[in-house]
Amino acid sequence: MGLPEEEGARAGPAQGGAQPPAEVTVPVRSCRFGDLAVPAERVVRFIRPVVGFPDLEHYAVIEEAESAPVMWLQALGAPDVLLPVVDACLVTGNYSVELSDEEARELGLRRAEDARLLLVMTLDADPARITVNLRAPIVWNTRGAAAMQLVLQDSSLSVRHPVRPRRGEGRQEEVDRASADTP
Repeated sequence: MGLPEEEGARAGPAQGGAQPPAEVTVPVRSCRFGDLAVPAERVVRFIRPVVGFPDLEHYAVIEEAESAPVMWLQALGAPDVLLPVVDACLVTGNYSVELSDEEARELGLRRAEDARLLLVMTLDADPARITVNLRAPIVWNTRGAAAMQLVLQDSSLSVRHPVRPRRGEGRQEEVDRASADTP
């Protein structure tokens, strides 16, 4: 039995305005960040598992001001699986990958600008030892919340590419700062 229409019309905020919908969040437990409530649109499903983690499908993308431009992929249900990643464009300006039509379909990509290319990092207290893996980039469809890690067969690509700032960009200091407190 519902409210009479008149009474239902009065329910809600004063002055007839609609309340914005509450943000949907997902509870995430992380060994680095503790317990978090991550916006649902920041949870991605890996179409193909991340190398080394065949049973983990969903990850929260965590961006913290203190560690920018480094982002974190926190596996849901596995607090100890946390991968540091960085936008490829911040590391190397001439790096790109070609997706097959099938891969683009699997990701639900309709426009290239919806894809974000991430590189998995190896962090170190010594900034000179910070590297990224160019042979296994992650393609994230930022509109569809799907991602996949590619394993490229190009042997000229390094799995331990040193992180250096691109000419004219001072982002290396930010990467160094983000990794300074990483064990």
